[in-house]
Amino acid sequence: MSYYSDIFDRLDIQHMREFLLQGTEAIKIKQEGYKERIDKYRIAASNLIERKYPDKEECEVIMGCMYDYGAEIEDVFMEIGLQCGFQLAMQLTMNKHQDEE
Repeated sequence: MSYYSDIFDRLDIQHMREFLLQGTEAIKIKQEGYKERIDKYRIAASNLIERKYPDKEECEVIMGCMYDYGAEIEDVFMEIGLQCGFQLAMQLTMNKHQDEE
């Protein structure tokens, strides 16, 4: 019975993400919410850019590029995630029909 409970104990989306992206389980589950995790790195990147480029106009241009880059990455990975989800749903449906035969 502990074999099955071990599987459910490790069931976490962060483990799945890490396995799909890196081929390993997540070493540490992050307790912060999505917004907190994103804000942490956004603030760090913003502070670094502001220190490196004290000229306000130049800083704003670079920050705009950074946000555009982040938004495009978000779009691409959302599309990839949706495609993966649909493919998994199709496989599950096909497996269900095979089991019924």
